[in-house]
Order: sequence, then structure tokens, then C-alpha cells
Amino acid sequence: MTTATYVPEKVVRQAGIVAWAYALGAITAEALAEREGHGSDAAREILEESVELGLLESHSVLVGYPTLYSSTAAGRRLARKHELAGGYAYPKGMRYRGVNIQDARHTIACASVMGALERRYPGHRVIGERELHRDEYEMGRRVASVQIRDHGETQSHHPDIVIWPPATPGKPPPLPIAVEVELTIKSRDRLAKICRAWARSSQIEGTLYYAETTQVEERLLDTIEECKAQEMIVVNPLSAIVSRLPGFEMSPWDPDAPDD
Repeated sequence: MTTATYVPEKVVRQAGIVAWAYALGAITAEALAEREGHGSDAAREILEESVELGLLESHSVLVGYPTLYSSTAAGRRLARKHELAGGYAYPKGMRYRGVNIQDARHTIACASVMGALERRYPGHRVIGERELHRDEYEMGRRVASVQIRDHGETQSHHPDIVIWPPATPGKPPPLPIAVEVELTIKSRDRLAKICRAWARSSQIEGTLYYAETTQVEERLLDTIEECKAQEMIVVNPLSAIVSRLPGFEMSPWDPDAPDD
């Protein structure tokens, strides 16, 4: 008979945070605060302690923006070891990806949106783009991505985040919801191709966009109307899902405001 080994709650919690950071590539104190529902200062203390223990690395790559924290080899070993005790799924089959300045802003925003969605939708499976790539590769088919044709080439387009509702016994598996975190104004042509692909996809229930600025939101709404995709795509400001995020334009969100 095998005797279970006691693992301190603090260690299990650190292991779970490392696993989450590895799955996303990097996280922030603000993202962890969104996920756990407490202040960013408390979350930062937790992350900095993990840095001191060699489980995470900190990266201050953009002035005025949150620090990014990525997993270390030691942290990943800990996360693998305590997966069962922690009750989380260690992201197997993924390659380590370091933090780079080109993707830092988008990574910061996506991490906070991911944390907020996980807290808002307990019981749902919420994964990022990295895990989606892995899942589709292992399954050999699309499960939440779409195909677009741009400049004469066929390309895959993956959402930033995917939400799977819990299954109901005796009913078909629910379709996932694709989530896009939009920080820049894309060209009308490319955005229209992406929106049309989302609108005709039979793999997803719908697509939810979170737009940082009013200009990005307006471009999305105009394109969605042009593509007649209003039934499949919803647009909200970034402030509708995350609280204050240093470095980002977080205009107040009024859910009761009438549409223009």
C-alpha cells in the first residue's frame, strides 16, 4: 500500500501558479490578482517569493507596464511533481518560450483577461493560444481555430483564449467560445477576413473581442457590421473584464449604456 506524501499547501499553491505561468508563457501580478480575486500587491509578494525560490523569473521589459513572470526549469519540475496534489493539469507537451519585448504588451493583457475569465467561469476549461496549438496538433484537426486566406496564402488564425463550458451528461459536448484580446487597429481587409472566418466557423459557439481603445472597438464594430457577423461576434472594451492595468487605456465601462 502506497502512503500519500504530505505536501504543504503553500508549496502546492506555488506549483499551481508556476504551471499556469508555463501554460501562458508568462503572467503578471495583476493577472494573478484577477484570477484569485485579491489585490495586486499581495499577488506580487507571492510571485516575488517564487522568484527568490528559483521557481519563477521576473522580466521588466516595458517601462510603465507590469512585470512579467515566467517559469524556470526548477519551477516546472515542482509543478509536474505536485500536479495530483494541486488538482491542476500540468501543461504537458509544450515547449518553453521566453519573454520577448515584441509580444510583451499582448502577453500582459492576455494574462489578465485569462485570470479574470477563470475566476468568472468556474467549472469551465479556459486555455490560452499555446495550449490550443498543442491540442490541435495532437488531435490532428481544428477545434477552435479558423482558416483565412491572406495575400494568396492560406493561414491558420488562433484565438488568444478559448473557453469550454462544462459538459452535460447525455448531451453533445458544448462548443467553445473564442476570445480575442485586441490592442491594435488591424487593416480593414485582414480584420474582415478574420471576422468572416469566425462567423462561418462550425467549431465554435461564438467569438468575444475585448478591445483596448475606443478606436479599436469602433473598427471592430464597423467590420462586424460590414460582414453581417453580429450574431456570432460580440465586442466589449477591455475594462469590461479586467480592472486597472498599468500602461493600458482602460476607459470606464457602462454595461447599461445604449448602443450608438
